[in-house]
Amino acid sequence: MRLAAMLGAACLGAAGATAVPAGTVTALPPQVPSQCAASERVLYSCAFPRGTGSLCAGKTSVHYRFGPRGHPDIDLASRPDWSNVHTGFVRGQGSGHQSHVRLTTGRFHYVIFEGADGYLTEDPGRTYSGIAVLKGPQGEQELATLACPGRAVIALDDAWLSRHAAGEKDGGPFDIWY
Repeated sequence: MRLAAMLGAACLGAAGATAVPAGTVTALPPQVPSQCAASERVLYSCAFPRGTGSLCAGKTSVHYRFGPRGHPDIDLASRPDWSNVHTGFVRGQGSGHQSHVRLTTGRFHYVIFEGADGYLTEDPGRTYSGIAVLKGPQGEQELATLACPGRAVIALDDAWLSRHAAGEKDGGPFDIWY
């Protein structure tokens, strides 16, 4: 699998994520590329040094894609029953928060996350986003965490997505900060 080679050298750093109200994403600014097809809504997209990562909503499914733009190495779709898609939200002290969407295939978990630091942190109001790749039934092995190095389109709170995906189990292994 090329996953280890592709994500082995994770790039970490501050992100300049741009929050977009749910359901309003129809076109991306030119500086934010996407892996989504013209018929799909962009729920998340960011250009990382090793490829573009996108979460795309079709009529009945969601896709996570990562790799060279237009030729992703990874294209993971929701199952017909959506059992491999989960959403989560954690709230921190001082108004900080983080939301995520997790897609699972076998023992691999792809977590697309976004958040903002609360006023009790060293950098209040800082927004960030990225992708974490975990392995194991409970995600106990972190393979990579990529921080979006520039602008991102984010609509992870999309109502359509929330109606289809299951929420993370409270206190479960994926109910965490990424």
